[in-house]
Amino acid sequence: MLDDIIFAVTNADTDSNQSEVEQQTELMYTDNTIWTAVFNADKTAIDHLIDIDPDVINTRGAVGECPIHMLFLCGTDAHLEIARDLIIRFPIIVTQIYNKPRYYGENILHIAIVKRNPTMVEWLLYNNHLESYREELLTATATGDFFKIGQPSYYGETPLGFACCTNQWDIVEILLKYGADMDATDSNDNTILHMLVICNLSEIYGKFKARWIEQQTINDSKKIIKSKLMKHTKLWNRLNKDGLTPLTLAADLGRAQMLSRLLDERKTIQWSYGNVSCVLHPLDQLDRDFDDDNKQRILSVIEVMIKNNNPELVHPIITSLIDKKWKYFASRILIRRFLITFLYLLVFLGTTIIQQTRPEIIIADENDQKAILINDKYSSAIHKILSRIGRFIVILGALLKSTREIHEMRSLGFWNYINSTGSIFLENFLSCSFCLGIFITQIFHLFEIHHYETLILAFTSLIGWGYMFFFIMPFRFTGPFVIMIYKMLFNDVLRFCIIYIIFLAGFSQSFFILFNENGLPGYISSIKQCFLGLLGDFDLDYYTGGQYPLTSVTLLIIYIIVITILLLNLLIAMMGDTYADVKQNAKKLWHLERARIALDVERGISKSKRNLQTNKYWIDVKGERYLQVEQVNNELFSSIDDKTNDDE
Repeated sequence: MLDDIIFAVTNADTDSNQSEVEQQTELMYTDNTIWTAVFNADKTAIDHLIDIDPDVINTRGAVGECPIHMLFLCGTDAHLEIARDLIIRFPIIVTQIYNKPRYYGENILHIAIVKRNPTMVEWLLYNNHLESYREELLTATATGDFFKIGQPSYYGETPLGFACCTNQWDIVEILLKYGADMDATDSNDNTILHMLVICNLSEIYGKFKARWIEQQTINDSKKIIKSKLMKHTKLWNRLNKDGLTPLTLAADLGRAQMLSRLLDERKTIQWSYGNVSCVLHPLDQLDRDFDDDNKQRILSVIEVMIKNNNPELVHPIITSLIDKKWKYFASRILIRRFLITFLYLLVFLGTTIIQQTRPEIIIADENDQKAILINDKYSSAIHKILSRIGRFIVILGALLKSTREIHEMRSLGFWNYINSTGSIFLENFLSCSFCLGIFITQIFHLFEIHHYETLILAFTSLIGWGYMFFFIMPFRFTGPFVIMIYKMLFNDVLRFCIIYIIFLAGFSQSFFILFNENGLPGYISSIKQCFLGLLGDFDLDYYTGGQYPLTSVTLLIIYIIVITILLLNLLIAMMGDTYADVKQNAKKLWHLERARIALDVERGISKSKRNLQTNKYWIDVKGERYLQVEQVNNELFSSIDDKTNDDE
């Protein structure tokens, strides 16, 4: 293949095929071979070689091709004229395919399609001499490495897939006219609609879907019964090996425009009044199906969007779905959880205050000369009771929360639990850390290891109150700000810390050597001095008073320039970019986090409670769930006014 050979030579991933490609190139420039005759479109030489040995027409090249393949690849009028003549003389050659791994399975019909030659495609399928080979031509699958999914030349393996994925509807019509199977799938079980989503060809997608519906209507009218169960499933509802329909595949690939088109074409308009329309959107594939408890169930669009953490997929239909969930159950449940958590943290705070309070009072004697410590037994008893009650509530709360998290781990799977993103990752991390901290402090308290108990309790308290960020994230007023802090901490600050640690270690060691510090404590002291220098709190006399004052001051100046001036300002600039990015996409990011939290809340509701009228955000139409929304088209009347003005 000429184009393919050029691609293979320049592609760094094809090193294993370089020798074969080079051999083929050499063959095309070797005298007195069929390859040279084909390359030069020398009909006389080709006929002469066939007269000598008719089997030369079946010769295989370095990449598994036959002469007929090279004639189609060259594609000039002269080459194709020779190809027609050879096919008339040797019809069987139309069934020849590449037989080596890279281009395995490709035939001349594939090549004619890729070369965008509808005339040749029509000739191959219409020719009476080739009628017995027509089905074999139409069903051949190009499964070589060059055509694998993920490669630039992934066109769906079949000729029909090639025509669709290369955006040639005229050739599609030709192939369908001669019986190409619209239900054909590739080795990944992708239908033509899956392939068109991958290639992002929404116009061809609409035409192919309409044509498939038309064909099914004709088949139904003729009472054609198809035996396979898959044939009864609508083409756009079929799953590939990854468990994705074309709709969910568009979400998984981040095809926002394609997803928008596919969602819009599914809607049904109930009624319209002026610029207001009542619209029904089917929830299958869009929303999670909670009636299916199978762990291997397919993911919905909203779940794929959350898994891939892609705010660009937030569509008005998805926004309406999220708003419905919040209106009917999510906000109510989350507020209740917020109040319980807030009261629990207040009890935790009160318990900590009581534990830190000494039940002793100071009373001065009559002469006011000395203080006498008198232990109030009554106050001490109340103090102990309150402390024990508070400790019990804190431990009980941690046990209940850890039980809930363990149940969630079992239902989601451990890896899905720890690989969660966004607000759910924050909630899972803080919940597990807080519960673990409470249990560890109780163990230290039991064994009277008070020093470590105090340290762990201090960090646990910070984590506990940090958990409140989870509850304020879904609200428009505070959500974008929390998202901004989250992104700055885990992106900008994290990158800054990694780079700063490298500089800190190097400069600290340099100052440690220059000041001849003593052992590990000396190195830690050097780290401390460098860190204070980051904050601008450095003592110049300390650096000039050493054995090497000039070198020390020079290194200090370099440190200040690199760290204080360069890195800190770079951090500020990165935070500014993050702020601008979050602010620009604040609405979509906020909707994404609301969707994440709403789905997490919904996952914790039992099946019986899920179908209660108070929690029901959908309507039932003939056994199917639909989302009903009222949409306002503000451009409708303005478009009419604009047209009127144009006419005037």
